[in-house]
Amino acid sequence: MSSESLLKFEIIGSPAFASVKITLSKPGQEVKAEAGAMIYMDGHVHMRTSAGGFKKGLKRMFSGESFFQNFFSIPDGAPPGRVAFAFGAPGDIIHMHLNQGEKWTLSKDVYICGTTSVEVSTKRGGLKQMFSGEGYFLTDITATAEGDVWIGGYGHIEKHELAPGEELVVDNGVMMAFQEGMEHKFSKVGGRKSFIAGGEGVVIRYKGPGIVYTQSRELGLLAGMLRPFMGIP
Repeated sequence: MSSESLLKFEIIGSPAFASVKITLSKPGQEVKAEAGAMIYMDGHVHMRTSAGGFKKGLKRMFSGESFFQNFFSIPDGAPPGRVAFAFGAPGDIIHMHLNQGEKWTLSKDVYICGTTSVEVSTKRGGLKQMFSGEGYFLTDITATAEGDVWIGGYGHIEKHELAPGEELVVDNGVMMAFQEGMEHKFSKVGGRKSFIAGGEGVVIRYKGPGIVYTQSRELGLLAGMLRPFMGIP
């Protein structure tokens, strides 16, 4: 992954209420985004909606992504067009430029948009993943050619670059993304009392080399805090 980009873009509103403005400079450039992620676009930008097939749409839906995806482009002869996207929760957005063949695993919901050269798919996380609170499915992104992706996090986003053999212990609810091939496993932290009442029950242990992204807040905890105010037992 590098800091380059195939598309001109600007992230504004960081770190609390970030959005990304992407400029489509010429016909043939296309961005795909989760349904509901677009906040505005120039009038001559064209949008089409597709699930890419019923099975693919269904898998994305189970992983926490949207069944349909929207695709944005500009027609022949049109001037450059802008389209802006935002994450669903208060927080920040980061850009990832992927080289051909590069692959990452994302937590559910964090994918916002990307170039069509980056495939978005679903993989099973296993029973440990399900009981960790992250759900049974995760999202995989794979660059079939050089491409760009933008992901969003609830709160502050932090990048962790692990040296060979270095270990990072991450609370299961704040994991955002990690590189393919990184050694990782789920485990409980503390004793039985901590596991039941400590609020830190299941963690993910990553071992370098590799990169891990975390977010500083967990949507599940916010939902739990709001339940009494919504009349939900």
